[in-house]
Amino acid sequence: MRDTDMSTNTAAVAQGPAGSPADPLDDEDDLIRRAQTGDAAAFGRLYDRYVHSIYRYTYSKTTSRSLAEDLTSETFLRAFRAIARPRAKLNFAAWLVTIARNVVIDHHRSGWNRLAVVTDEVDPRADEAIGPEQAALASVGTAALRAAVARLPDDQRECLALRFFAGLSINETAAAMARTDGAIKQLQFRAMNRLRRIVTAG
Repeated sequence: MRDTDMSTNTAAVAQGPAGSPADPLDDEDDLIRRAQTGDAAAFGRLYDRYVHSIYRYTYSKTTSRSLAEDLTSETFLRAFRAIARPRAKLNFAAWLVTIARNVVIDHHRSGWNRLAVVTDEVDPRADEAIGPEQAALASVGTAALRAAVARLPDDQRECLALRFFAGLSINETAAAMARTDGAIKQLQFRAMNRLRRIVTAG
């Protein structure tokens, strides 16, 4: 890839979650193949398609807009550098969320997170409904919901973050968590039931 292409795309990624809407006519497999050969424009299309879901995911892990933007940018920078590596057919959404999870883990392991300002801001995009379960959660106050989610086991909390904040499908969540579709359905069911009990009891 030419240095100018990388510089152009890196600058676009660094702008954070302000990407333009992706063209629904773009074939994702074709975009991935082109991006793997160094096509920065194709990667830019993938960025536009997934930036908001990755931002929602990182925001759900930090509750800080500025930090979520930084982690989202880092996720796409890592993806841009790694996408050309040889691999089997790429499930881009699951692969991207795996990178985002690692970015979040790296952040929490580092000393820099002590300097991050955690706010009580609510990202309006996190309220976009993707189903009746999220609508039910949206009716609960933000502080109460955060407190309830924090009391869930790690795997249940991760499942809800991937499904309702990152917006992944059951299949994509299964790939990201290295589980079967059936296991994710059961995990989500248990998480939602436990969350309702916690909120009701609280």
